[in-house]
Amino acid sequence: MHKYLLSASILTLAACQQSPKSNQSADSTSGPAAVSTTSTPLPPPWAKRFKGLLAGQYVTVFLQRSDSSDARGWYVYDTHGAPVSLTPEYGRNPGDSIILMEGYGPDDNSLRGMVTTDGHFRGKWTGPKNNYDFDLPENNDSAIVFSLVTYKDSARLFPSNTTSPVATSTSYILWPTAGAGEASITFLQQSFAPGLKPGESAATYLKKGSEKFLSDYRSNAKDVDTVHMAEGPSWRWSAQSGDVVAWNQWPLLAIEEWVYDYTGGAHGNGGSNFSVYDLSRNKKLSIQDVFKGNYKPVLTSALEKAYRKKYNVPAGQSLEEAGLFVKKIEPNKNFFLTSHGAVFSYTPYEIAAYASGQITLFLPWEDIRPVVQEAYIR
Repeated sequence: MHKYLLSASILTLAACQQSPKSNQSADSTSGPAAVSTTSTPLPPPWAKRFKGLLAGQYVTVFLQRSDSSDARGWYVYDTHGAPVSLTPEYGRNPGDSIILMEGYGPDDNSLRGMVTTDGHFRGKWTGPKNNYDFDLPENNDSAIVFSLVTYKDSARLFPSNTTSPVATSTSYILWPTAGAGEASITFLQQSFAPGLKPGESAATYLKKGSEKFLSDYRSNAKDVDTVHMAEGPSWRWSAQSGDVVAWNQWPLLAIEEWVYDYTGGAHGNGGSNFSVYDLSRNKKLSIQDVFKGNYKPVLTSALEKAYRKKYNVPAGQSLEEAGLFVKKIEPNKNFFLTSHGAVFSYTPYEIAAYASGQITLFLPWEDIRPVVQEAYIR
């Protein structure tokens, strides 16, 4: 058995869809990203929350970086609107800079900038028609502070064969360190890493999952056609996973847990699951905790409205004609909350084909207010 331990690192630091409106008072430019040349780039891993002005509107950005190629997060306009997912621009290693996409197409909005040791995220938001410089300082008011713990490992399918295919496992976990009382911090740590024994580190929790994946990989060695194993990627397995802050404003905390595994075939499989916590109660919320009465018809109607708006589906076209597997979009258990509404998310294959990706729909409070528990409408 030949295993490579690539790294296990911990760094403690402070720890989300719509475009900026072009009629705001912020500067609009077309030059390179406004990145400070006097500040030092903050080396990963880290997880931070930033607040400030973007295109004349106040925003909150939840951002993290696990290594040189993986940065992601969410941001939201403080007075209105849906949270916006930020994902890496795959295929590029931007070095010290961060390139984040609001979607996967060439015309989607993007943010490019740098997080520096002086506690700022500086750069440029770029859309199809406008560009806006931003300088967002770190802000942890009424928020949980996180470290980001990372773990990487790999293994050969045939340990003694130097040309053997190799599987890789990469994961990271958010680790609460401050921003609430000891009881809340302990509750979150136990929720994020269930079964972790006293004295064990978060990296130990990640290591156990990695070892299980690599053990399953090596157990397939007896079934491999060694003559053709080098043809194609089928035995270059990979497992990737991580936590991302989607909302962090007391008393609510929302965490996205994303995974992507490739174990042979045409493509890998993955998706994101969300958890929302009420820290005033130290409780992970279920859908019954948030919604009341006969909530399903109200949410179903609001979900269809949100889908039609987001994907430009006309009123006369059925959801099935628009490409879904279902006649109606019912609420699932994969949801979180913000100050502005509820967010429901559907993994690939759940309601649509793999090519549709993760479908995430925002329901503003005004569309669902009658069925929401009063404690969660803010």
